[in-house]
Amino acid sequence: MIKRFCKVVMLEALIVLSLCTCTFPANTAYAETPNVNEAFIERVIIGTDKFAESVKEKMTEIVRSYEKEQQALEQQQAEEEQQVMEDAVEKEEAFYWDGEVITASSGVANGPSGFETYYNLPMGGVIDIMRGLGYDEANYPYWVRDDGCKMLGDYIMVAANLDIRPYGTILPCSRGMAIVCDTGTFAQSNPYQLDIAVSW
Repeated sequence: MIKRFCKVVMLEALIVLSLCTCTFPANTAYAETPNVNEAFIERVIIGTDKFAESVKEKMTEIVRSYEKEQQALEQQQAEEEQQVMEDAVEKEEAFYWDGEVITASSGVANGPSGFETYYNLPMGGVIDIMRGLGYDEANYPYWVRDDGCKMLGDYIMVAANLDIRPYGTILPCSRGMAIVCDTGTFAQSNPYQLDIAVSW
């Protein structure tokens, strides 16, 4: 935008400059009116001054607009970076547990959200349900963590009582923050139990 404007300004300036430097033939009409050239040149000079002032104002306006856009962009970037930092801190502080941790050998644990067990079954159907609820692959990929926990994005997949903890509920378990993706018959006898999806 600035480059295009500058080209137009330069073209207009050249036209005005050419008018300022043009000469007129010495004929009878001009000889009879010797002040025509002076009056014309004076008008051109005045017009040139006004044109230059207009160019200066337009350039100043463009520069100020550009500076405002840059400031707004820098402010937006700073706010986004701050939000990323706050989210990272919040995620880090969201989970703290120094109690029992479920393992393959223990089989059960009393976790931060209730009694815990674990299961190892194919997760294709569970993942299809979550995809249908809007948990897309880009933001919630399925993967298996190094400790064997089956993950949906940043969260451990768990089964729970859906009447109390519906699909997508985020809550802590003994191995980290979890997301409810499944349910089971255990929910009838112990509505607050969590069954953690693992590869053990």
